[in-house]
Amino acid sequence: MRALIAGSLTLALVASCGSGSSSGSNSNGGSGGGGSTQVSLKINTTGNGLVRGVGADCRGSCTTQLPVGTQVHLVAVPDSGASFVAWSGACSGTGGCDLTLDADREVSATFASAPLPPPDQRRLTVTVTGSGQVNSSPPGLSCDSSTCSANFTAGASITLTATASSGFTFAGWGGDCSGSGECIVSLSQDGAVSASFVSQPPPPAQVRLSASVNGPGTVTGGGLDCGASSSTCDVMVASGTAVTLTASPASDARFASWGGACSGTSTNCDLTLRADVQVTAEFQPQVMVLIPQQEGISGPVALNSTHVLWSQDRSIWSIPKTGGTARLLVNIPEADGFPSTMVADEAFIYWSNGSDILSSPTTGGQASHVFTATSVGPLVIDERGAVYWAANDSPDGSIFRLRDGVGSQLAKDQQPGGAIAVDATHVYYYSESDSGVLRRVPRDGGPVEKVFSCAGCYIRTIRVDPQNIYFRSWTAPCDSNDGFVHVLSKSDFSARAILTGNGGGDCLYYGAMDVNSSVVYWAWEEGATPYGIFRANADGSGFAAIETDDHSGWPSVFVDDQAIYYSRRREFVRRLK
Repeated sequence: MRALIAGSLTLALVASCGSGSSSGSNSNGGSGGGGSTQVSLKINTTGNGLVRGVGADCRGSCTTQLPVGTQVHLVAVPDSGASFVAWSGACSGTGGCDLTLDADREVSATFASAPLPPPDQRRLTVTVTGSGQVNSSPPGLSCDSSTCSANFTAGASITLTATASSGFTFAGWGGDCSGSGECIVSLSQDGAVSASFVSQPPPPAQVRLSASVNGPGTVTGGGLDCGASSSTCDVMVASGTAVTLTASPASDARFASWGGACSGTSTNCDLTLRADVQVTAEFQPQVMVLIPQQEGISGPVALNSTHVLWSQDRSIWSIPKTGGTARLLVNIPEADGFPSTMVADEAFIYWSNGSDILSSPTTGGQASHVFTATSVGPLVIDERGAVYWAANDSPDGSIFRLRDGVGSQLAKDQQPGGAIAVDATHVYYYSESDSGVLRRVPRDGGPVEKVFSCAGCYIRTIRVDPQNIYFRSWTAPCDSNDGFVHVLSKSDFSARAILTGNGGGDCLYYGAMDVNSSVVYWAWEEGATPYGIFRANADGSGFAAIETDDHSGWPSVFVDDQAIYYSRRREFVRRLK
């Protein structure tokens, strides 16, 4: 008796009412047990009808092998003049039969002859596959994932409407209707219509695309419109979406670089979004005042790779080359006077008060004396952090180097005039012997060479690059050639070009000049106007004005790979190339 009760309970779990879902198991053998990957589904039909949902339509008896865990939805479809009675076996009721095949299953569908409609009526049968509902107008049919029939007045036009369940979409009509639009059946005789619903794939996962913009410009693409004049900087998009982001600078700006998931300096960035993505875009104004007039510059200026450093009274300040907040680095004791020349690398600032050389970390700190000399001229620094200068020590002046805290005399009795430069192998300097000579000495010491001489000239500024030596000079008495940039080839020290794009010269007091990529930049503020910042190629071509006016006050100019930096009447400006 206990065994009979247990068997009845098992059958009740296997066959569900209404929906026909199955969650039973078979652990006592059969092809579904013992770890098999295949199970059997047997379908039987009795009467005039068939079962649809697994492979070919089944009429009579059919057996199909399917993978364990397969989910099936079976529909009983009666023939014309028949009706569906009920399911038996693994399903029950008169709706659709839904099974999860975790073991062998058997299901039967029973059909019977349908009673004939009255003479003035016709029968309309609707079969639904998938998950959805079909309703009729006029009312009478409401068929949900099953087969159903209803009688209507002969000759009536019946409109059927298909509504898909959540997660499904209507695929189309069959039988007496076709397509996927409205279905209208004229019942001059019995009619049969099928409605097919298919499952929709789940919507793709959504990922976040966000951007931030620094400077005057916008980022667009992928739904973004992010920048100063718009605020769509955060959107959700489908995972796997390919987008092209575009960085567009304002009219007075330039795109600098991407950050985050994008990189480089191209204005377009292509991304395929498979996870949350954040990008940044850096724009820079074409011209930026780094140091305004009210803060002023009262002493020398120096640049390293990231910052501009300058002297204001007895203090040294720093500001990023890209702009930002100025920061006080050093307060100089009164006993140490005012800086007269200054250089910097990434680690240290060096400056001179004319006789002593002092230093401080570029991160800020106390001023430290690193060398004492006599009448120190301009300082220059090489890529190793070694500092060079000319000093008018006794008896006739020398060229010095300070490296790793150790001072060395590279050349003595040189009568240096102050102008100095350094490249990868040599120190170049102006000597007042022989009425004006440009000389060089190996930067680690060695024999002195004469590079160039000019009778009665005074060289104010020297710059070098891998191919050339550049200098600016004036003569006594001053003449119209003063201030022009001279270019010497390092290969034979010949004067290859004299850049004379400015007006008539005059006595040269400052001679600001810098070189980058075989282009020389200089400040012109003596002689004929206009005054300002100019440039030319080393071969003398490409002369152009960078910025000019009729006022003096252009005492310094520096250049790196991205921009030109220069003084303009007590303010300091960065201009992109």
